[in-house]
Formats: sequence, C-alpha cells, structure tokens
Amino acid sequence: MSIPSTLVRQSNLTEKQFESLVSYIKVVTGEMRYREAAASRSGKPVTIGAYYRTVQQGRNQIRMSIVTVLVAVATGLVNAEDVRKLFEVIGRENAVVAEEDKERFSAVLRTLLDRIVM
Repeated sequence: MSIPSTLVRQSNLTEKQFESLVSYIKVVTGEMRYREAAASRSGKPVTIGAYYRTVQQGRNQIRMSIVTVLVAVATGLVNAEDVRKLFEVIGRENAVVAEEDKERFSAVLRTLLDRIVM
C-alpha cells in the first residue's frame, strides 16, 4: 500500500477528497476526462459538479494544512529540519508500506510527530 494511502486517515482529507484529488491529477495530465473521474469514484458515481466540489474541498484542506505547518515552523512549534526529513521520506518514489506493516508504520509516524511537535 502506498504511503499516502496509509496516511490519509491521519490527515485533514476525507477518503473521497483524497480519491478525487488522485484522479484529478490524471484529469490535469490528460490521462482521464472529468466525466471518467467522476464515474470512477468508489461507491456510486457522482456528477461532474459534485466531483469538482470534492476536489476543491480537498485542495482547500491541503492549503490550510500547509499554512498550519508554516505557522508552526515560524513560531518554533516545529523544527523546519525535522519537517524536511519527514517530507523527504514521504516524497521518495515508490514509497510503499506492506499491508501487514501499515499499523506499525502509523504508530512509528505518530511517535515521530509527537517528538517533532513541541
């Protein structure tokens, strides 16, 4: 399982927002059309308007999360170097966690975050 899929439950994104954002990347790169992305959502297909609203909600959540990290770094609540290291681990290509290691990975991440956040 990919690391982002493992982390989404600990994020500010809903699973529908995450799923929509992942398919939106395919829409932007021309691999998929809006109609296909809306129809491919798990559960029942949604209208293009509902799909796009979900994408926008997810994008707003990401923006707010980034600003929150910036505020935490600027005020010294979080060390910028620690955040950089976490981003480096997550940003590695082909970063995958085996299904049986998912819970352990989440526990290690929670421990690291508890140490990083003042």
